[in-house]
Amino acid sequence: MRYSKFFFGILIIMFLLTGCGGIKADTKNSDKVHIQAGGQISYGSLQEPDILNPLLSDMLATAEVGRLVFSGLVTTNDKGEWIADLATQVPTLQNGGVSQDGLTVTYKLRQNVRWHDGAPFTAQDVRFTWQAIMNAKNNIVIRDGYDKIAAIETPDAYTVEIRFKEYYAPYLNLFSTILPKHVLEAVDINKSQFNRAPIGTGAFKFKEWRIADAIVFEANPDYFNGKPSLNTIIYKIFPDPNIMLSHVKSGEIDIVSNVSLAQLDQVKAVSGFNVLISPNMIWEHLDFNLEHPFFQDVRVRQAIALGVDRQALINNVLRNVASPAFSEQSPLSWAYNPAVVSGGRDVAAARELLVQAGWIQGPDGIFTKDGQKLAFSLATTSGNKVRETVAAALAGQLREIGVVAEVRLLDPAVFFNDILKNRRFDTALFAWVAGVDPDNQLLWNSQKIPSSANGYEGQNYSGWRNAEIDSLTTQGARTIDLETRKLIYFRIQEIMLQEYPVIPLYYRANIDAVKHSVMNYKPNPTPAGNLWNSWELGIAAK
Repeated sequence: MRYSKFFFGILIIMFLLTGCGGIKADTKNSDKVHIQAGGQISYGSLQEPDILNPLLSDMLATAEVGRLVFSGLVTTNDKGEWIADLATQVPTLQNGGVSQDGLTVTYKLRQNVRWHDGAPFTAQDVRFTWQAIMNAKNNIVIRDGYDKIAAIETPDAYTVEIRFKEYYAPYLNLFSTILPKHVLEAVDINKSQFNRAPIGTGAFKFKEWRIADAIVFEANPDYFNGKPSLNTIIYKIFPDPNIMLSHVKSGEIDIVSNVSLAQLDQVKAVSGFNVLISPNMIWEHLDFNLEHPFFQDVRVRQAIALGVDRQALINNVLRNVASPAFSEQSPLSWAYNPAVVSGGRDVAAARELLVQAGWIQGPDGIFTKDGQKLAFSLATTSGNKVRETVAAALAGQLREIGVVAEVRLLDPAVFFNDILKNRRFDTALFAWVAGVDPDNQLLWNSQKIPSSANGYEGQNYSGWRNAEIDSLTTQGARTIDLETRKLIYFRIQEIMLQEYPVIPLYYRANIDAVKHSVMNYKPNPTPAGNLWNSWELGIAAK
């Protein structure tokens, strides 16, 4: 799996079942258990990084191991809350870190932080990182947001003042990886050996990369949060999930993240392991193409929404490794509106809405109008067995209210790059990632309906046009005060529940297998990843 540039709140192409919200974790770890000094743990992965510089790679594995080596100015914890990293505090309007106009963000940096080679970390490293990101010659994966910075000033060695050209609401998403100026300023970053043997300020130092086998990291005794409990973390690479599972059964692996749903029972049966089912920020949904004549009547969309039984999908297809979704924002987000909850499935009410919209139920149970049956295609990706099963189950549920949804399985590349982009679908089933910041202009603003007129910019694939939504999404991205922004996104969620341009279905969940002896493993649903607190990981003392 790869991160896309839309990871922070927009579209991500998901082929694996990973996760979502509010699900109890089966764990036996106890805060009272003492952690031994030293030791090593092995972390199993089905993906090998291409390089170890997170700014030059969109691979999940690169980002994952990057959290061991590198630090950012701020990061997020397992609750999705912003916490300080290299900075001493998270800058906000209230604490003076953000100017009243939102155009200047000031970070006060930790002092006495050192790079793994012993050189001091200073504000100049932050400024250099921005310059490296904006250098067109460098193969940077994400420049979004950085290109809105006018200048970075460093009044002293431990102060960074970022001056934006315009207010950028998700400013905290920036600078999650800081690069060392003294190592990279005089070299070609694209070709540097640094990309295979990086130097950071993180809790662990790079030690060794055995291609197609493992990457070894050793504890950084000078880490600013304190010396890690472990001596070593081995990022073990497997070519196949069955091979990885065999290593879990033999006890050779301590942690495996993103276990597939198909292997859940086998993992649960392994002695000596906890199975953690934890929320993430990915939500599956059904989109309407609002240019289709059937769906221009909101009552038809509402009727179809009433015909969907989310809990049955979760129980029968997802084996309870998910929770119902009624909103575009994850329950893990500060912008989630807890009042936005659907009344659940109601077949009678769905049929009544269709009658009100002028449809008549025929002898075969299917509604018709003007000689046309209420039948349409449901496009989704092929190769994802879970999603294929969900699509078939949805079609069965809608048949019960008198609606025909014909499932079309499409190659993922065709689905995402053609069918969605060119809006050549009736309905479409896929997933989005709800970002740490709730700004979703690209999803809902009418200016972001992709077409030749706007160069196919945006992911408003439904073609939703709502003047209040346009105003709110624009206002939300420009509002500095957090509480005011929250009310804006609460309102957006309320309107979505009324108009149903999409039907949220469920939030997914991650399945992790963790050896009983491993302490302080805290799965993180945000881009900080599951190794965000690596310095706290440890082994229970015997």
